Amino acid sequence: MRLIKFGFLFFLPLFFSLGALRAQDNQATYEKAKDYFDQGEYTFAMEYFRQLTVGKPSHPYKDYAAFYYGLSAYKSGDLNTAKSMWLQMTMKNKGWNNMPDVYYWLAEVYFAESDLDNGCLYAVQSGLTVSDELMQAQLYKVDSVAELEKLHYEFPDNRIIGLILAKKIVSLPLSARNVVLLENVIDTFEFDREALGLVDVNESELKDTYKVAVLLPFMFDGLNDPRRTVRNRFIMDLYQGIEEAVKDLNKKEQKIELLAYDTRRDSSTTAQLLALPEMRGMDMIIGPLFPVPSKLVADFSFQYRINMINPLSTTSDVVGNNPFSFLFKSTVETQALAAAQLAIDSISNRSAMIFYEDNQKDSLSAYTYAQRIMEEGFEVVLLEAVTDTTVRSSYDLLTEKFEVEYTKQEADSIRREDDTRIIKEKRSIKEKDVQVYYEEFFRIAPDSIGHLYVASSKTLFASNYISAVEIRADSTKIIGRGEWRDSETLTFEEMERLGVYFVDPMYLDDDKYSYKAFRDRYTKKYRKLPAENALVAYDMMMSVGYLMVKYGNHFQTGTLDEGMVKGKIYNGLEYAGYNSNQRVPITRFDGAQLRIINSGDGKREE
Repeated sequence: MRLIKFGFLFFLPLFFSLGALRAQDNQATYEKAKDYFDQGEYTFAMEYFRQLTVGKPSHPYKDYAAFYYGLSAYKSGDLNTAKSMWLQMTMKNKGWNNMPDVYYWLAEVYFAESDLDNGCLYAVQSGLTVSDELMQAQLYKVDSVAELEKLHYEFPDNRIIGLILAKKIVSLPLSARNVVLLENVIDTFEFDREALGLVDVNESELKDTYKVAVLLPFMFDGLNDPRRTVRNRFIMDLYQGIEEAVKDLNKKEQKIELLAYDTRRDSSTTAQLLALPEMRGMDMIIGPLFPVPSKLVADFSFQYRINMINPLSTTSDVVGNNPFSFLFKSTVETQALAAAQLAIDSISNRSAMIFYEDNQKDSLSAYTYAQRIMEEGFEVVLLEAVTDTTVRSSYDLLTEKFEVEYTKQEADSIRREDDTRIIKEKRSIKEKDVQVYYEEFFRIAPDSIGHLYVASSKTLFASNYISAVEIRADSTKIIGRGEWRDSETLTFEEMERLGVYFVDPMYLDDDKYSYKAFRDRYTKKYRKLPAENALVAYDMMMSVGYLMVKYGNHFQTGTLDEGMVKGKIYNGLEYAGYNSNQRVPITRFDGAQLRIINSGDGKREE
């Protein structure tokens, strides 16, 4: 606690007896106020300190009395009175030598009120060591990186705020870190990366040839075994896609040496493979796919600083805090944030309903989405888990109506005044041969919901929510997923008419030249169309191979500058300092064509 000592030198030569008497009265009043303050009698202390703050003649006690009046109010729990007095002092007593203490206590008050902006403002103005310590203690309690980021932009030169922000970002999983902001803060204040707990990737080494190990559960002996097509088609699709990409990358000269290892879905087998001396010389590892072998390889990757990549996962836990671990696909959180940004940029009605399939992945999507849009002022009026058996209840909620009955005269009057309103008729169930006139209204008023966000890939969910929006026939928008286009009960024309947005990370343009070239070549070689795993693996290897050849074995050193790498099959790969794909296409039908509506730019030529 910061206190100004009561003892101070104030005795001045008193040339006039009247002045001397007044000084003696002031001294007596001050002494009495001080005694009450020391005894904890803050209400009495305030009254005597107040007497010394009023009146025009200045005296040596006036500034001290004003300060301690505020402090007495603070200690008695009257924060508003304390704040009011100290704020007055910032305007009327600017020249007082102890103003840094006033600023300190104002910071105390504002922090107590959870007003971080003003708390930091006065702590910074104070300049006292104790004020820095106060600000540091308060900001360490803040969980929100967004709140700390806001403070950093308000106080860009403050080292304490910068350090706490950097530490908070580093405490997050890699997939959740704002890498650009973190690097900016570190560079601005020249923080020690090692002290922050950051692992330096080291310089990236450019090589003539890069060794890439594929660790997958092939579950057979030898890659030339013809039984592989029957025994493990899923894995072979992946491997064949990787293999075809390596052939393309090596067309002019060998840039990639591909080596395959069978993990057999077994942790002990994986451990034996990692013990091979050749493994430490790898430049990248693809796989494994399953959790336990993947954890072993992640530890190996971190220890020997070898990049690894999972071609299929969308789970941020796979990356964890390993700067050498990557996902080819975007995480569940990244996809939700991309959808949220669409809503923020495109939907003016700030009222939203969020429905999600009752599982861990989709609940994460829903809550990530909700948090982001609420940060931008949206109101989430409903956030609800839904199952196959309860989705109909959501439909009923959105489409439920009630009736308002009219007399014939009222009905006729309404029809004359507004011919767009639909007045219906029916026989009364209470009175024989009596006609009832009525109008139907939605229980949830038209245009009261800006949009629905539905975190589920199931077409059952798609048909219910799209049908509900169509029945409402208002301005409600709906954001769903690309898998909804597989619905057998919904038409593309209906989806276009309603303006349905699709979160579409695996968007594939069938007319893309590089896709058609790969599809035709693959079909000719394997006598079948490439499965999705083959497409994913080919696109991944082409994109990551391009980054390795350009930036070296630690290609992440160049991803901030590179931006998005255009995909040969899908839209693109954009790490931008992160360890999962940040590029998430959002699509919508337009003129009977599916189009990407959120821009993305890639530097690599087709």
